[in-house]
Amino acid sequence: MLFGSKKKLIIVFLLILSAGLVYFFYNINSNKVSSSKNIFGEVLKQNLIQRVTIAGAVMPIRKTIITAPYNGYVKKLFVTIGEQVKIGDSLVSVVQSLQSNDNIFPLRSPLNGTVVQIAKNEGEFVRVEDPKEFILRIDDLSKLFILANVPEIDRVKLKAGQEVIIKASAILNKTYKGIIRELSLAAKEKDQWSRSQVVEFPIKIEITERDENIKPGMSVVIDVITERKDNILTLRHEYIQRENENYYVILADGSRKDIKVGIQNEDGFEILSGLKEGEKIKLVDFANINSSEN
Repeated sequence: MLFGSKKKLIIVFLLILSAGLVYFFYNINSNKVSSSKNIFGEVLKQNLIQRVTIAGAVMPIRKTIITAPYNGYVKKLFVTIGEQVKIGDSLVSVVQSLQSNDNIFPLRSPLNGTVVQIAKNEGEFVRVEDPKEFILRIDDLSKLFILANVPEIDRVKLKAGQEVIIKASAILNKTYKGIIRELSLAAKEKDQWSRSQVVEFPIKIEITERDENIKPGMSVVIDVITERKDNILTLRHEYIQRENENYYVILADGSRKDIKVGIQNEDGFEILSGLKEGEKIKLVDFANINSSEN
């Protein structure tokens, strides 16, 4: 009986070992197949879009805040949030004492717009010397713009009149059209104590598609289409190598081929010459490049 038990254990062990070996060699072969698929890239004919992506914030064409003319109290609010007002409409009255029965002239709207914020309630104290303690804010929402800063390396690619695609962080699965209205001719001044070396130029973009969901202050991302070429030869970055100012690739047979490239985007290059559609290109051996550089 003891001999029989040992024999069964040996058989079970051999079965487990065989299964392990089969699994091991299967994985090796599958990895070889999957890695071989990624070793070579293909020259494709497709559209290539070059874009500049920047972040900004929505602002109205005009806005104003209403502050107290002197230290005092909010006596009466004549408007509510969302209310449309015209120039001269009564907004709020401020008194030095809530017990005063004197006739108080209300503060009036200096522009046509919408009441978007009310920061003080009736009876609250307001200070004239503190602009942050405004009573209410009015925005002219007839047009909405985006203020952003573009890095100097991308500034030369932009010009007034270019169309843009806008995506608001708070509004998913929807994009909006816009147009560049203003490009600063001078870089944004930096604080003398700032350590940042980034040079940026202010830019102003008009949102040309109206949507009540877009509100002043929202953060947005803007894609500016700076160049587009259709049905051209392209190759992804990871298959192209650079030597000084020249570009080259390694063909599937291991031979080197010099190429000329055109525009590029985040995915790849335009191939101007040196390659044909459908040619297989070897993946850049980044490990050897790094070791040779070291």
